[in-house]
Amino acid sequence: MAIDERIAGAAGPSHAELRNNLHWETALDRLELDVILAERMLDDPTRPAPEPWDETQLEGPIPSHLRQRALDIRARQRQAQQALQVMLGTIARHHDFARRVDRATGRPDHAVYLDLQA
Repeated sequence: MAIDERIAGAAGPSHAELRNNLHWETALDRLELDVILAERMLDDPTRPAPEPWDETQLEGPIPSHLRQRALDIRARQRQAQQALQVMLGTIARHHDFARRVDRATGRPDHAVYLDLQA
């Protein structure tokens, strides 16, 4: 191996490190996309839920330069989760109220037919 190749190899990250960084960045991109979709669902609850997905096999600890991004995404996930829980509670209360109104107004649970010929 020439001296230039040894110096170049020592100066930069290895192929495995670059691949590991790419896998972590991709996983964080996917997590962030799900957070964005959840945040948008808060503005418009009729939006579809994010598609389920499985993360790739991530090896080793998260690279240090991605740690803050991961922490920021986690904070946004928690905020979205709390806001969605509040929204679900509100929706549950609305459904409960609608059921009580239906019972109070005597709306039948089955079809009613009138004999107009009698």
